[in-house]
Amino acid sequence: VHALRKYPIVNAELDEQGGRIIVKKRYNIGIATATKNGLLVPVVHNADRLSILDLAREIDRVAAATREGKASRDELTGSTFTITSLGKIGGVLATPILNYPEVGILGVHAIRKTPIVDARDNITVGHIMNLSTSFDHRVVDGFEGASFLQEVRRYLENPNLLLLAGI
Repeated sequence: VHALRKYPIVNAELDEQGGRIIVKKRYNIGIATATKNGLLVPVVHNADRLSILDLAREIDRVAAATREGKASRDELTGSTFTITSLGKIGGVLATPILNYPEVGILGVHAIRKTPIVDARDNITVGHIMNLSTSFDHRVVDGFEGASFLQEVRRYLENPNLLLLAGI
């Protein structure tokens, strides 16, 4: 949510009929969820109003309800930005598909061990997770999209920033 606040154009939609961009004031995060009937996107409404712990609980709750076929219509509609993950099945890179009418989506992938060269040129084992995004370039230009992704990366690499930001 912090990255969406910093780059609000990513939390928008294009009104093609009206020829305008609508920047959303609420942060309703869709969580792509595999079900026996295909991929569905349950929604954590007003994610910006939840603590990090409450956000995790709500993600678990709506994803479980969706997998069990018990999610309500409200729980499956109204997302303003979606997160998808292939990490659970070992995916390390993919191009996420936009969840229309959203203009951005974030893909998170498997965390894997990999050799890393540290500041002293020593080779060590580190953990790497690829991130990927897709954007509707009629709304989000490449620089803004890349800057948004770097902001997400910054928070993932430094989770203490979330605590300092009051999440």
